[in-house]
Amino acid sequence: MDVNSWKEFLQGDEKAFSSLYRSYFNELFAYGLKIGFDEEVCKDAIQDVFYKIYISRNQLTHIRNIESYLLHCLKNRLFDIHNVETQINYINYNDIILESENSVVERIIEKETELQWKDEIKRSLRVLPPKQRKIIYYHYQLNLSFNEIAALLDMNPEAVKKSTYRALQKMRENQQLKNPFLTFLLAFL
Repeated sequence: MDVNSWKEFLQGDEKAFSSLYRSYFNELFAYGLKIGFDEEVCKDAIQDVFYKIYISRNQLTHIRNIESYLLHCLKNRLFDIHNVETQINYINYNDIILESENSVVERIIEKETELQWKDEIKRSLRVLPPKQRKIIYYHYQLNLSFNEIAALLDMNPEAVKKSTYRALQKMRENQQLKNPFLTFLLAFL
């Protein structure tokens, strides 16, 4: 019957294909389990084998022992799945470790750099008179415009702008390290 089903399938009979699938599924499933694969992987591999046979039936006319051919195809498909899963697990594991290590180190460096800049800015702010400190705070921390600061401090907007410039110049002159943040701030005035 299996030989007849195989021949009929090769000639295009859809029912013969279903018959082949039902006839060999249990044998293929048992074989997959016996060589060490879990049930879901075996079922998926059997589906893959029969799909490949279905789409390439015109090239399979030379196959005489369908049982042997199916077992061979299943074994190859199972080992292909195993190799892909092993490679994915290996790559993911290494990527996760490297990514975690890099991101932790990068975050530590960024945090340390940020703390250094903040300390340096605080030191630089200490040399400013209170009014200039307020202007810097309003402009860069609260994002207030020169007009808004002028209204708050009862000043001329042009005077606020000049005071901001002078404050930043003074901070830059008094900083011990070259701070790119302060240079950046000065560039926009």
